[in-house]
Amino acid sequence: MNKHSSSTRRYPRNSPQAAANFVALALISNGEVKPSEVAVLEAMRVHEQLGLTRLEWHDVVHELCIDLLWSAAHGTDCRIDGRMIEQMLAAIDDVALQRLVLRLCTAVVNADGKIDDGESIVVLAAIDHWGLHPDEHELLEPLLYGLDFQVTARSTRRV
Repeated sequence: MNKHSSSTRRYPRNSPQAAANFVALALISNGEVKPSEVAVLEAMRVHEQLGLTRLEWHDVVHELCIDLLWSAAHGTDCRIDGRMIEQMLAAIDDVALQRLVLRLCTAVVNADGKIDDGESIVVLAAIDHWGLHPDEHELLEPLLYGLDFQVTARSTRRV
């Protein structure tokens, strides 16, 4: 990446770093990294699943944070815009890798029992860009409907 660019660095298509970059985005998308989120990723051995060493995983997270902070330090908002998300998603076109990334992202955003707006936006962008796979639907229900929702019976009254 050009050090004076406001976008994030780009990784080779379908590389472990490209996949890790999107998982890292889900991790930081609510503005903080919570202990429960880190614990879930550690328990899932995120770095191994992505084909990275622990240090390489941490480097990708660190580099994403640096890229976002650089833009904030140089007069632009520290925003994760739709164009940035689309670029990151376009770097992953292998279906198996997409499913892995989506599974890791849903695990991290569900880790604390609360799905923030930023987390929801990131994961829903992946679903929209890659297409919803039916076998992931159960993992995605909290993103689509919220963690707490109530189903009420329809009225049986006829009009």
